[in-house]
Amino acid sequence: MEKLQGTSMDIVQDNIEKLKQIFPEIFTEGKIDFQVLKQLLGEHIENDKERYSFTWKGKTQARQIAQDTSTGTLRPDRDNLKDWENTENLYIEGDNLEVLKLLQKSYHGKIKMIYIDPPYNTGKDFVYKDNFRDNIDNYLTITGQKSENSTGGGGYKLTTNSETSGRYHSDWLNMMYPRLKLARNLLTDDGVIFISIDDNEVTNLKKICDEIFGENNILGLLPWKKKQGGGNDSKFFVQEHEYILCIANNIEKFEIGLDKFHKLDDNLYPFKDEKGDYGLVTLDKSSIRFSESLVFEIKDRLGNSYFPRIVKGKQSCWRWGKEKVEKDFDELVFKDGKVYTKYRRPEGVPPRSLLIDTRFGRTEVGKEEVKDILGDGEFSYPKPIGLIKHFIHLIPKKNFIILDFFSGSATTAHAVMQLNAEDEGNRKYIMVQLPEVCDEKSEAYKAGYKNICEIGKERIRRAGEKIKADETLPAENREKLDIGFKVFKLDSSNIKEWDSETEDLRQSLFDSIDNIKSDRTSLDILYEILLKYGLDLNVPIVENKHFYSIGGGTLLINLDKEIDMEVIDSICEEYKTLLEIDEDFKTTVVLRDSSFANDVDKTNAMKKLEQVGIKEVRSI
Repeated sequence: MEKLQGTSMDIVQDNIEKLKQIFPEIFTEGKIDFQVLKQLLGEHIENDKERYSFTWKGKTQARQIAQDTSTGTLRPDRDNLKDWENTENLYIEGDNLEVLKLLQKSYHGKIKMIYIDPPYNTGKDFVYKDNFRDNIDNYLTITGQKSENSTGGGGYKLTTNSETSGRYHSDWLNMMYPRLKLARNLLTDDGVIFISIDDNEVTNLKKICDEIFGENNILGLLPWKKKQGGGNDSKFFVQEHEYILCIANNIEKFEIGLDKFHKLDDNLYPFKDEKGDYGLVTLDKSSIRFSESLVFEIKDRLGNSYFPRIVKGKQSCWRWGKEKVEKDFDELVFKDGKVYTKYRRPEGVPPRSLLIDTRFGRTEVGKEEVKDILGDGEFSYPKPIGLIKHFIHLIPKKNFIILDFFSGSATTAHAVMQLNAEDEGNRKYIMVQLPEVCDEKSEAYKAGYKNICEIGKERIRRAGEKIKADETLPAENREKLDIGFKVFKLDSSNIKEWDSETEDLRQSLFDSIDNIKSDRTSLDILYEILLKYGLDLNVPIVENKHFYSIGGGTLLINLDKEIDMEVIDSICEEYKTLLEIDEDFKTTVVLRDSSFANDVDKTNAMKKLEQVGIKEVRSI
């Protein structure tokens, strides 16, 4: 019975396995022969000592931390949820670096869109200070879940990254690099990421995204007009804009939809027929490349003949060939001796790079939206809902997952619910936010919010109810709208590690007999198992008398401290039932290692499971 590992996906090993598939010949006794790899890559190897590169202090470490496994887990918090049983939305409290590591198996290649609004490195905002040795321990200390270095167990306020720090840009790059590296793994092949940024780090952000995603996958750097007016105290230019860097995971597979909310000039479509509004454009053009085959007679329904005109002494030609003229004859209009084609009012237009329309909102609009939900002074500089909605609706589908791992006041979650209510979408979100402590002098703290996560969760609750009650939205959309969310909190693994370095070795040995931490629930353990096996956190969990059935029987789990043959028989019968539905069905059984009375019982249980065809048995 193989032991379940208490770590997240091993990204290095995963990359090695991919290399084995592509270049099996480079492996010698399990190691990579780089000389053979160089031979296979030929001229694509760079051997010069001087080469173009982008580097900074700590880059090697930042690259390494993106590959290190996490020993943490996500514990369900059923006290702060909304509609746990029915919702597919997730709100995760924790250091986003560790959370992204934990999501690698379960959500690898499943996220269609990512939007993030990270710290801009203005000198006034904080930058995550990752602890490369033990980031889980670092996180628990920051959030007050460990008393060491914390203020009364309540956590401490993160410090700002001032220009006097000496490694001002390096600190920011070290924060962003591993997070973006991990984020890319979660994107679908046709996925896309939008990143808000301003002038402080836009150049550096572009460079690291060139490296992580590939230069050819950069879709654009979109200026967004964040405010209008003011700026009388500006020394040079009034800063009215920020940027959104847009990057495809694979530009060859990415599709962008039309901007359906772009305001069109009604004067361009003055006519109307049974198909809708249209304008007219002449069929003959002297400006297009001349072709003799496009010069031919067209007759209207009255028998009148038309030929391409001579314009300024130059023979023009038709834009359409004979076959298309015959096929789409109803789209021709004969007027004033000319032939016209109808051009229809489009459902939308290709999206523009300049985000200056008021429909995208301004920073002040974002503040008012939060104020409308939570009251005065709860959150600084939130993005407006209209901006995030714009990016979401550019994805042609209406059923996909959106991730925001700098979720702040949860504007992204609000935008997802609002757009779903408007267009009958079934989009789901995953919000990730560090529970950064609110300043005791802030209005948010005075209003009862101890950290940013409390603000975000309350906004989602209230915004969802408000959208549900909005009678201007279609009733059928509101009726089936998912406004709930499951809450998970980052924590150390539920599985104890045997500490061979402890002074009380005897006690440590006794503790290892039952390797599950005493303060953890069955639900805690179940969700850690889901993460380790790469199952969606929304996968159905059915509790039977003797076991949990996960994902329709993909996992059969018993977490009892004592297991008898009745439990094993029950699992065997369940598997037989599953085989009747699908003769090729495979399952994995997970049991507590310490649950058997003795080795004989354990051996007999394994034999019974094997007899019915269950070959995958794991222990915790």
